[in-house]
Order: sequence, then structure tokens, then C-alpha cells
Amino acid sequence: MTQQAGTLPPKALLEAMQCLRTGDNEGALGLAEAGLASAQDKAPFLALAGLAALRARLPERAIPHLQALLAANPGDRATRVNLANAFLETGRKDDALALAAGSADPALARVEGFLHQEAGALQEAAAAYERAIAGDPDDLSSWNNLGNVRARLGDPDGAIAALERAISIAPADLPIYLNLAEVLREADRAEARVKTLNDARRLAPHDQTVLLELGMAYARIDDTDNAIATLRDAVSLAPTFTDAHIELGVIFENLNMIEDLSALIESIDLSTAPPEAAFLQAWKARREGRFDDAAALAARVPESINPMRRFHLVGGIADRRGQYDEAFAAFTRMNREAVAAAPPAEGPTYREQVEADLARWTDQWATGWTDVIPDDGQRDPVFLVGFPRSGTTLLDTMLMGQPELSVLEERPMMARVMRLFADQDLPDLDSARIAELRSAYFGFAREFGWDDTRWLVDKHPLNMERVPTIRRLFPAAKIILAERHPCDVVLSCFMANFQLNLAMRSFTTLEEAALTYDAVFRAWERGTGLFPVDVHHLRYERLVDDARGEFAPLVRWLGLELDDRALDHTRTAKERGRVRTASYSQIGETLYTRARGRWHNYEQHLAPVLPILLPWARRMGYGG
Repeated sequence: MTQQAGTLPPKALLEAMQCLRTGDNEGALGLAEAGLASAQDKAPFLALAGLAALRARLPERAIPHLQALLAANPGDRATRVNLANAFLETGRKDDALALAAGSADPALARVEGFLHQEAGALQEAAAAYERAIAGDPDDLSSWNNLGNVRARLGDPDGAIAALERAISIAPADLPIYLNLAEVLREADRAEARVKTLNDARRLAPHDQTVLLELGMAYARIDDTDNAIATLRDAVSLAPTFTDAHIELGVIFENLNMIEDLSALIESIDLSTAPPEAAFLQAWKARREGRFDDAAALAARVPESINPMRRFHLVGGIADRRGQYDEAFAAFTRMNREAVAAAPPAEGPTYREQVEADLARWTDQWATGWTDVIPDDGQRDPVFLVGFPRSGTTLLDTMLMGQPELSVLEERPMMARVMRLFADQDLPDLDSARIAELRSAYFGFAREFGWDDTRWLVDKHPLNMERVPTIRRLFPAAKIILAERHPCDVVLSCFMANFQLNLAMRSFTTLEEAALTYDAVFRAWERGTGLFPVDVHHLRYERLVDDARGEFAPLVRWLGLELDDRALDHTRTAKERGRVRTASYSQIGETLYTRARGRWHNYEQHLAPVLPILLPWARRMGYGG
């Protein structure tokens, strides 16, 4: 029976309403529930009881009242939203989803999106959040969650757009900046990540999380001065040992700044520091050659330390102690953890892409163009190539000692240029297009620090599988091929803690590493067989045995006079700053031969891939 217009509400209802107004939610709930039994019109009592229970954080008591109210009035939006949230709070997710599914109401669509997101149904979650936003364009929570869902769906552009919209709605909401920075990190948009975190720092200049993330972002773009300064700020704000100490210590170790690493460790109260501090102590002991001490310290490093770093450290120490089975097990675990942390994207692997290129490089294809002789006045670069871990970093450090040369280390000039003509085949490039692409290449080189006055050396090992492109754009280019025993190369790649881009992912198993070596060298042989290129072969093993004897002919081949400073690679290494490759720790040492023939220590582990690698070793004159 519905209350007649003009009549006063029942006394019990008025008393319950008064309790609700004064904040006595449980009192209001008790009075409303007591009045239900005798009420002729139960709807007001049910509504008040449901609201009071929700305010009292008693969703389980709200549910029966809201259910009864919704049964009486199925079109009541507020009741449906309240009931869905009550189901959600009590863990009745299926009931909540049944109420919210397909709704255009923003609040219900948001609930549906959350439930799908939590269950891993990402496409359904995105669709629900998009319905929520369509109904309420300023729905901050839905924009933020949609950004996170799109990121997990592999849609970085969509994720970034959603999170930027969330920031425009709530420009002081720090967690959204951190969410956006994480998406930018995963998308490898390093400069944008730095900008986002600097915006976050302006909001919260003393937030340790922001400083830590910003320091790591600076390190990712090789802005080591800002990385060190920012992480020092983070460390100064920390009353105890933190992740900022780890990241700062890793940078010091990467830069061969062992004195700074020692000072950082000395600043830590090791008597109260958590076990994570042993990670930095172990690195310091390893770099100082105290391998037994390093092993003891590494054994204390807890699982909270990034597993790739931890197992890389453990494996390297075990290798230096002659514990080869233990070392191999650690490197295997390092690679397994790396893949688990960054699963491969859909699409062909790096090796499959190389093999697809090889299939196109026929004799007929190679004769399908006429050489274009450029007239832009730019001297064609020197390309330093070789399979990763073949000694290219040692060699580029030595070349830096030649004052006529400007060496750029592993910068993506060629990759960027190739993206510019991805829809064209090499024979289809005319002289005007080639001139544009050359101009773009040299522009990228300037961007990365080439001063445009010295002869450019483009050191990028895997450019060795791009010989046709090099020949097409730079017909007068010189190419240096660094060679090393294939088994040592593949083993070293497997043991390196690479950042997992498409190519480096090839080295997370020995089999794929060996197959990739085979594919890349087949591409090299095919490219140099199809086109006349000016190549100088340099052997890593001869270089470490007799640096002058191996390096001087290379310098003469370049048409230069040997500068003896080029042979002092340790001095050059100290002056060059951060080394961008896995060879950073070795490049500051005097030349050593311990890595030559290291594969014999791991021969039983390499046995499955020796049929792939040893034929290449024989072809290169190693004799197996």
C-alpha cells in the first residue's frame, strides 16, 4: 500500500531518517529493519535500510533489502548500482556481473569492466569501460582502468591516450602518472617516459617512488648524469636501504665507477641493512677479483632482487670460480626469468625475419637495380659489424682512439631509415628517394651525437644482415667484420643479461642462439656474395693476443695513420662514459685471453648445437 499524498511518514521511518542524518548508521539500520515488519509501504524502509547498511559498511545486511527493493521496482537505477556494489564487496562476483552486464549505465558498466579485468577477460573489460566513458566522459576511474587494460592487450597507443585523458581530468593524481610511465616503459618510449615522470616529480618532488622511476628512466636513455643525480636524491631521502641504492649501485657498476660503488656501500649501515644490500657487496667483490667473497655474498642475496640480475651475478661468479655446471644452471635460470618477465609479442621471431629476407635475395632480385652514386658531399660511413659478443665493443673503443673517427655505438640509424621505406623494395628506390634516405640517416646520426666533422663509424653488430641495404644507400661504405669462434660467441650471448628486444630474445636459449647465428651468417655470406662491398675481417682472438699486429692493418685499410692512443683502450674506456653493451665490465680491463676457448668448459651443455656451429668454425679457419 502506497502512502497517500499529504500524510506524514511513519514515526519509525522518521526516527530512522534522523539517525541517518546524524551519522548513526547502525541505529538507522536497526530502526528501519524493525519497522519493516509492520509497514504497509515497505519500499521506504527497504531503501533506508539498504542505504544505512552500506554506510555502516555492512554490505551483507544491505543485500536482502536492496534485492527486495529492486524486485518491486526493477527500473530503479540507484538500487541496481548499490546492489551490484554490495555484491562486489561481499565477493559475490557472479551476482554483481549478472546485474551489471551489458548496461549502458556508467556506474554499472564500470563494475562490469572491473570484474572482467580482474578475471583477465580484457576485451570484455575494455568494451565495458568504453560504455562507461560514453555515458560519463569524465569518469576518471574508467579512463585509468581502460588505459591499463589496453596496455595489457598490447595497444600502447590506446593505453597512452586513455591515461593522458585521465590525467587531464585529474592532473594532480600521482598514481595515474606512474601508470602512464609504466606503459611508456613497456612500449620503449623512453623520452616520453622521462617527461611523464618529470611531470610527476613536479607534483611530488620528494616522493621516493617517483625519484626511483625517474632515475631508471634517465638511465634507459643513457642520461647518466641526471640518472645519478636523481637516484642520489632518492637515496638521500631514504632512512634505510632501498631500491634506489640498488639502481644507483648498478649504474656505478655499469660505468666502471667502482670507487663510487664502494662509497655508496660504505654509506649503508650494513648492520641494519636488509639482505638486499648483499647484491651490491657481491658485485663489488666480483669486480675486485675476490670471487670466493663474491660467491658468499651472492648466496645471501634474497629473491626480492630482480632474478635476471641475481642469476647473472651468480652465474658470472661461478664461471670465474670454475664451477661451470653451476654457472650454466644460473644463466639458464636468468634467461627463463627474462622470458617470463617479458613474454614475446605475436609475429615472426628475429631469425624468421632474417630468413624471410634471405628468401627474397635472389640473383635476379640483385640485378634489378642500377647503382646510384650519391652527390650529397657526405662520406659514406664505416660499418662495424659482427655477431654480438664478437669483440665489437673492444674494437669500437680502440677506434675511438683514432682522432679522425667518430664512433656511434649501437644507435638505430639503419633501423630507423629502413622503417622509412618499409613499403618499398630496394630495387624500387630511385636516386631522389635514396638521397632522402641518406639525409635522414645522417640526421639521425647527428641526433645521437655525431659532430658531422669526422668520419662516422656506425657500430651495430647485426647490421651484418643488412648488406644489401648498406650497399644500396652507401655504395662506397667500408665494412669491418669482427670474428670470434662461433661457439664462444653463442655461449657468451646466452650468458649475457641483455635487454630483451626482438633480436636479443634470440639468445635466451642455446638452440635459438645457434640457429640465429646460422641465419645471420648465411645472410652475411649471401649479401657479400651478391654485391661488391669493401670488407676487412678482424679476428678477436688475434686482437687480444697482439693488439697492434691485428689493429694496425685495419687502420691502414681505412687510409689512416695509427695513433698509439688507440691501443690504450683502457684509457679510452674511462673517457667514453657508459658502454651500451654487455661488455661494459670487461672493456675497462687490460686485454685478457681467458674468454678464448671458454666454450670447451661448457662443451657438454653445447653438444646439441655443435652440429650448427662447428661447420661455421671450420669455414672461418678455426678448425672446430
